[in-house]
Amino acid sequence: MRHLLTVSLAVALVACGGGTLTVSEYAAEAESLVASMEEGFASLDRQWESEEPSLDGARSYWEQRLIVRRDFLDGVEALNPPGAIEAQHAAAVDVFNRMTTADEALAAAVQKYDTVTEHWQWVDTPEGRAADALLEEVFAFCRASQAEYDATRDRSAFEDVPWIPSEMSEVVSVAFGCPSS
Repeated sequence: MRHLLTVSLAVALVACGGGTLTVSEYAAEAESLVASMEEGFASLDRQWESEEPSLDGARSYWEQRLIVRRDFLDGVEALNPPGAIEAQHAAAVDVFNRMTTADEALAAAVQKYDTVTEHWQWVDTPEGRAADALLEEVFAFCRASQAEYDATRDRSAFEDVPWIPSEMSEVVSVAFGCPSS
């Protein structure tokens, strides 16, 4: 399983829109949220893989994983995107809400287990396959968002041109760590 670990995207995420952040500030905050989430998932995965598989361990893993997932979603929803990326933000909120729901369904399925004998035993379940399929959608969104931000590099030639509005010359530099396709 790709451990749903790098739901690394986050580029544009939730909230009300029309915020006071620049696109660069918004992207930097999103990048920080993604890094924190990835760090939390990586730590949980390392801990889980270092112990003997058990029912209590699996339940604890999923309880903690949902905390990381919800903290990330809350952070995304708290972002106030600039008008130029409101649609991207709304799409991010949607995909991360659905990913959280998929993780909640997977955690609920693990709660019903009688025993856990393998570390990633939930991967080949209907809930695991659904979460994995959604994760592919998250990764695609991540790659598309990263490409949009990367495309702003072409604007660097216009950064010091006074008659071009700043939002049209802003270069956004972020690295979301999206997995390749």
